[in-house]
Amino acid sequence: MNPDVVAAVRRLGREGILTPAQSGLFGRVAGDELVSVRAELRLLLYGGVLAVMGGVGVLVQQNLDRLGPVAIAAGLWIAAAAALLWALRHAPPFSWGPAPSTHMAFDYILLLGVLLTGAALAYMEVKFTPLGTAWSNHLLVMSLFAAALAVRGDSRVVAGAALSTFAAWMGVSASPLERAFWFSGDAAAAARLNAAITGLLFVGLGYGLVQSGRKAHFEPVATHLGWLLVLSAILAGIGDQGAARLGLFVVGAGLAALAFWRGRFPLFGMGLIAAYIGLSALVVAGVRDAAFGFLWFSATGIAVLVGLLMAQRAMRERA
Repeated sequence: MNPDVVAAVRRLGREGILTPAQSGLFGRVAGDELVSVRAELRLLLYGGVLAVMGGVGVLVQQNLDRLGPVAIAAGLWIAAAAALLWALRHAPPFSWGPAPSTHMAFDYILLLGVLLTGAALAYMEVKFTPLGTAWSNHLLVMSLFAAALAVRGDSRVVAGAALSTFAAWMGVSASPLERAFWFSGDAAAAARLNAAITGLLFVGLGYGLVQSGRKAHFEPVATHLGWLLVLSAILAGIGDQGAARLGLFVVGAGLAALAFWRGRFPLFGMGLIAAYIGLSALVVAGVRDAAFGFLWFSATGIAVLVGLLMAQRAMRERA
C-alpha cells in the first residue's frame, strides 16, 4: 500500500475530478484491498488446455481397441469443431490492430481447438496415411490454419503455436531437401542451418508486421521465437566447433546491445545469456582446468545475474 497514492485518490475524489465510483475503485486498488488475479487465471486456463490434451492422449491410447480408429477420429474432429465454433462465436470484430478480448477464456479455447485439430490430423495420418510419404505437409497445413485463426481472433497465443508448427514443418520437411539439393553437410548440421534460417525468417516477419502496421502487436511473438531459434541453432554446435562458440558470443552480445538500446529486456536477457554461454565455452575450452572452470562459473554467474537486474532497472527508468 502506498499512502501517498491513497491520499491523492481521496483528494481527487473530493475535488470532483474522479466520480465516487472511480474514487472508491482506485482507492481500493491503491490500498491493496483489490488485487488482480488475471495472470493466475490465465495460467490456470493454459494449464487446463494442456491437461485436456494430455487426457485426450490417454483416452485414445486406452480405448483404441474398444472404440476403433474411425470412432476416435470422429470424436477428435467433433471436439475440435466444438471448441472452434465457440471461439469463433466469441471472437472480437476483425481489426489489423489490437482487438479487445470478449472473454478471458477465448485465447485458450481457440488454442484448444487448434491443438485438437492438429491431434485429429496427426491421428488420421498415423492410422489412414492419406498423405503417404508427404505426411509432414499436415504440419504446414496446421501452421497456416492456426495463423489464419490467430489473425482473425487476434490471438498471440495461437500465433505462437502457428509459428512453432511452421518451424517443425521446416525441420522435418525442408532439411532433407536442403541435403539433397544444395547442402552437403551431415543431418545435424543441416538441421542447425535450417533452424537458423527459420529464425531469421521469423525476425524478418516481425519487422514486416511493424512496418506494415498490420498486427504489429504480434511482432514480439515472431521476434522472440526467431531469435530463440537462431541462438539455439548456434548453441547446438558449440560442443565440437570453436566457430560456433565464437559465433554464439558475437551474436548474443550484438542482440543484447541492440535490445538494451531499444529497451527490450526479454531480448536483452536472451542475448546476454547466449553471449555468456559462448564466452564460457571459449574460456573453458582454452584453459581446460577444472579448478579454474569452477571459479569462472562461480564468479561470472553472479556477475551475469547482477547485470540482468541492473539492466532491467536502467530500462525501467529510461522508459
